[in-house]
Amino acid sequence: MNIIFANQKGGSGKTTHCNLFANYLVLQKKQELLVLDMDFQSSIKSQWDADRENYDNPSLYEVIDIDLSESASLMDQLTNVEGHIIIDLPGRVDDDHLVPVFQKANLAICPFAYDQKTFESTLVTAQVIRHINPKIPIVFIPNRLKAGAKYKLTEQVNQTLAQFGVITPALPDKVAFQRIDTLTIPEDISQEVTQTYDFIYDRYLISEKVK
Repeated sequence: MNIIFANQKGGSGKTTHCNLFANYLVLQKKQELLVLDMDFQSSIKSQWDADRENYDNPSLYEVIDIDLSESASLMDQLTNVEGHIIIDLPGRVDDDHLVPVFQKANLAICPFAYDQKTFESTLVTAQVIRHINPKIPIVFIPNRLKAGAKYKLTEQVNQTLAQFGVITPALPDKVAFQRIDTLTIPEDISQEVTQTYDFIYDRYLISEKVK
């Protein structure tokens, strides 16, 4: 199954949740997977390299840094890969090299926050993905919610995004999200991310439900 993490808005939590979701699939669901880092910043690949250098623990999965220009030929080769393919995409949707990635994706996950700019970017991202791949399920992860804050756009955002996909349980804004690695799920966010990721796993990744 090809799972893409996408949002053209920087700081939406895309790379963070791509990394954590990969950890979750291996540690909690015992899944085999390969992570493709197509983001220009190569954050996951850099973290993976650092973890391999600094820790004796074996890697949970392999991370490959991919230039977006290689996407067309690469996507044709993924059918031979065992397990899930997790892809972290760049913070943009206006690059033609993304078209084959969107076309071959089986699930799109879009983390977002309840502010106007992130909402608008998330909506555009969903519209582009759905235009290129009309049948793809899209999952939206509301995250970085600050305790006690009132979000005026919540109802409007949820109603709009629900036209394109489903919205998971929301995730709070915690410091632990800023210090993740490719080996663990921090204990102080484990309960929250497990609830949200179980929501996704139960609906889309259990083998009997994958089409």
